[in-house]
Amino acid sequence: MSRDKKRQLIWYQIDDTETIAHHLEKMAAKGWLLEEADNWWYTYRRAKPAQVRYTATFFPDASVFDAGPTAGQETYIDYCRAAGWELAAVYGPIQYFRSTRPDPVPIETDEAVKLAAVRRTMRKTFVFSYALLLLLPAVNLPLMWKQFQWDPLDFLCSNSKLATVALMTGIIIFVAGMLLDYLIWVLRSRYSVAHGGTCRRPHTRFRMWFNAGMLALCAAVLLGYFMNLAGLRATLMIYLVIYGGIMLLSRWVLRRLKRSGASRGDIRGLFIVFAIVAGLVVGFATPFLFARLAGAGIIYKDREPAESYTYTSRDFSFTRGIYRDKLPLTLEDLGYTVTEDDHCSYRAEISRSPLAVHSEYTQEAMNLDSDLPRLYYQTYDSRWSWMLEKCWEELTRAEEDDPWPMRELTPAPWGAEEACRREGLTSYFLLYPDRIVTFSLGEDASPRQLDVIIQALQP
Repeated sequence: MSRDKKRQLIWYQIDDTETIAHHLEKMAAKGWLLEEADNWWYTYRRAKPAQVRYTATFFPDASVFDAGPTAGQETYIDYCRAAGWELAAVYGPIQYFRSTRPDPVPIETDEAVKLAAVRRTMRKTFVFSYALLLLLPAVNLPLMWKQFQWDPLDFLCSNSKLATVALMTGIIIFVAGMLLDYLIWVLRSRYSVAHGGTCRRPHTRFRMWFNAGMLALCAAVLLGYFMNLAGLRATLMIYLVIYGGIMLLSRWVLRRLKRSGASRGDIRGLFIVFAIVAGLVVGFATPFLFARLAGAGIIYKDREPAESYTYTSRDFSFTRGIYRDKLPLTLEDLGYTVTEDDHCSYRAEISRSPLAVHSEYTQEAMNLDSDLPRLYYQTYDSRWSWMLEKCWEELTRAEEDDPWPMRELTPAPWGAEEACRREGLTSYFLLYPDRIVTFSLGEDASPRQLDVIIQALQP
């Protein structure tokens, strides 16, 4: 913006007309006159500081897809001009007027008509948009629940997944609170008008705090996403750029369509076509873009291994990374002889969240000719016993036609509260007061090895 132009984010709800008018009057006293308004911004132009009166009114028959004021709006504007009010800006059904007269004649004198206009406008804008916003949690929360059921240990230790659940829950609370606040305002205003009074003032402070809380939650969610791996941070930035660009492009397209002077129906139809095409392009192009970026190692990149090993046979060859992380339990501890020719990798992946810590450990030989078994185990730690119990239920749930059914074991020898083994596999599941342990050795463990495992992994 130039030095003679200024933009401000719109923080007020459109039915809070008195607060909006007071804000615009303060800006005029500072030398900024309202020139344009939309659903995001107020645009001002520089002027001499002056005492200017503002008011906001509603014309429900107008639309954001109108290229200009409708015939009815023009008549309305002419009446207001005759009463000393100049049109400052208009955005769909919302009109902003100003007057330099010290005490201009009020535009709206019939409170019942005013209330009806506000309600019709709010149904088309506020209520409709918030109802659409509820589609986000309606779609995402069931998906989150399925992910939790699939792998509860990973889910509760993932900051990004917990942040998504918090955001979806926050959206539900936010929308419910805002709609309830508006409903209370409508009921109180209807009662007041029916008894000869005026429309009640909205709860401006409550709305501001509620919006601030939602913004703080969004910031916390972004922080939760960024706390993941560096590759996921790059992915998040790409998503923000793509969808931020689409939102800005949609604003530009709508403005261009309105400047063309086309009819409301044509502008609405063309904008819907643009939205569909943009959605399809993003839907098909984004996976392709991410696949290319992943192939180039820009996103979804793993942490660098300590070294690389290339296995070569007569039929094929491959290169894999070898990690040298410190593990609480190794094949050496279990009595296996590990040599340099095995090219063993020791890998530890630990994810933390405010709810739990999930540790995943793997030791395996990269040399396919090695006779060493693959050692894999996990620990899940949480102070919330109900959470551990829920995870235990999901991990040990019996499925119909399961080729490897779960069999309960006597927990006492393991020093655990509960113990299970999956038949047909060498996978064990142990529940302790503050920890769940799962491990697999790739072959049956001896009593001595099981004792070593218990001593190393129990809390």
